[in-house]
Amino acid sequence: MAQPAGEVLLLTDDLLAAFLILLPALADLGRACASCAAFRRVITSSLFLRRLHALHQPSLGFRDIFGGFHPVDPRLPSAPAGRVLARAADFRFSFLPGQGFWVVRDARGGRFLVDCDKGTGEGFKPLAVCDPSRWRSRAKSSNVLF
Repeated sequence: MAQPAGEVLLLTDDLLAAFLILLPALADLGRACASCAAFRRVITSSLFLRRLHALHQPSLGFRDIFGGFHPVDPRLPSAPAGRVLARAADFRFSFLPGQGFWVVRDARGGRFLVDCDKGTGEGFKPLAVCDPSRWRSRAKSSNVLF
């Protein structure tokens, strides 16, 4: 039997947490937290925050546009791992062929999508997915788009 139109469906905190954990961006959680007292109660609970931190591991640092790697603030728990990564990885992508200037187009999960600008003005550029921590790349031919 259908519920009357004016009746509100009540969700348990567990079910609400299961929906909220699926939000694609952390900014969405901030918006949800600000929008409703029940959402805020669930999002700020220690159980939810533990689940969230398990899904979104802390950052180790960031790569600047010149190829340098900057570890996170030394006070953070992930700082020692960030310093190790900065010494071990090649964020300048020196393992790629030197036929042109490699430009980072995207970065996800520790890997970088780069294309090679040879200065010729051609429409299709060679693409590669690089993993600087393993000093490896997987190149695609110059006429492939993805």
